[in-house]
Amino acid sequence: MDASLTITLAISCLAFTGIWLINVMTEDAGVIDYYWGPGFSVIALVHAGLHGVTTPYQWIILAAVLAWSVRLAGHLIGRHHGAVREDGRYRAMRESGGPSWWWASLFKVFLLQAVLLWLIAAPLHVAFRADGAETVFVALFWAGMAVFALGFAIEWIADVQLASGKRTLRSPEPETGIVRNGLWGISRHPNYVGEIILWWGLGISAFAISGSLIALAGPALLTAVVAGVSMPLTEQHMVRTRPGYEAYMRRVPALIGRPRRVRRRQNLPAE
Repeated sequence: MDASLTITLAISCLAFTGIWLINVMTEDAGVIDYYWGPGFSVIALVHAGLHGVTTPYQWIILAAVLAWSVRLAGHLIGRHHGAVREDGRYRAMRESGGPSWWWASLFKVFLLQAVLLWLIAAPLHVAFRADGAETVFVALFWAGMAVFALGFAIEWIADVQLASGKRTLRSPEPETGIVRNGLWGISRHPNYVGEIILWWGLGISAFAISGSLIALAGPALLTAVVAGVSMPLTEQHMVRTRPGYEAYMRRVPALIGRPRRVRRRQNLPAE
């Protein structure tokens, strides 16, 4: 394996191990969100440092990733500091994990996310290892960046609307309310929609300058993880804690598309 790939994987695992230690001391796994965005910037910067940034296209991708990760980190850190307790999904894991969860969480939550982050970063792995000799599909590159910008805007607007909606909820306990305004009225997870779109944009642009289909593996994995893991865990928690959420699910699509009817389940698995 290329040295830069080994180094970025090792850095990701070490970073998440350090975050796990903070979680052990604070009993708050939500701190893991602090590194999700910045982790991609670290990978991009390591590649840039080891391979150099030899084309303007690589500079544009680097700037895009840095801008996205800084914005996302600011949002997630602010949201975490405004929370009154640990994220419900992690709290459910902690409660169902038993006395050994403090140790098991290193592998089941933290190192797992470290590896996922590194794999999702496939567009960065190939973009910064391209030496400039490859044929660049310029129109495709700019199409990818346009898709990235669209996703960036959707995720940002969704986060702003969610924060604003939570502040204006009439419920005496905002954690039990449901935000339905703006983008949240047409998608239950517009922030996930934005993140998926922007990573497909990065993948397309990385493919355009490298010619490697591996660039598209990261966005594909992110889409699968969001649709198959992140979204179900979030919605199981929402159904348990927010009255009326199942009705909201029947009216509003999960990502995009037509609304679907949801059958009530007697036993929902732990998050």
